[in-house]
Amino acid sequence: MSLVIRKYIPQLIVSVIIVLSVTFYYIYINDSIAKGFSTADKALSDWAVIVTSFALIVGGVDILRFHLTKIRREGIRQAPFSTVTIALLIIMVVLATIGWYYSYADPKAGITITTQPQFRWLYSNLYAPADSAMYSILVFYIASASYRAFRVRNPPALLLLVTAVIVMLGNTTIGGLIWPGFLGLRDWIMTVPNTAAFRPITIGAGLGTIILGLRLLTWREISWMGRRD
Repeated sequence: MSLVIRKYIPQLIVSVIIVLSVTFYYIYINDSIAKGFSTADKALSDWAVIVTSFALIVGGVDILRFHLTKIRREGIRQAPFSTVTIALLIIMVVLATIGWYYSYADPKAGITITTQPQFRWLYSNLYAPADSAMYSILVFYIASASYRAFRVRNPPALLLLVTAVIVMLGNTTIGGLIWPGFLGLRDWIMTVPNTAAFRPITIGAGLGTIILGLRLLTWREISWMGRRD
């Protein structure tokens, strides 16, 4: 019974959802049935959002457990950083809960989770600048990777270097000052060769999705469940 609950029932649920999703999207009989399909499809999407929300809850609990473990193992050296993370996590959850409560208790006030004043202030003045700073730091890693990638060791590397220089100059003001044609070359590179190279990637991703769906339907893909011995 344990194997049935832990292995076969989850696989059956996934298979049924795949079949229903394909049916709702591709099969058309008449307008009334199509309307029913649309309603059922929206219900599946709502359930996906609900499951994702519970996954976020699990992720938050895991972050809390991870930092408590690090404080216990590393002591005072790690405590300031983990304490700030835990405190902000709890504060954001509390403020979001307050916004959720007012959205139902007093809808006329217009307070929701994202418009709760303290929640919005922390998001706009703390999270957003920190997020921008993190991505700006990635520029240095990109520059380092570009330096290694653009070393001219063979003709393909030379082609990559020339293309990258043209695109970069076409995206900057100084490129237009050096030669106005950089803008046209950049547009051509992004529209023709880049699109031609990107389409096989898209087709491959679509075929991979179809293959994954078939493997899920035939119960050959079980890695998503973890170990089910």
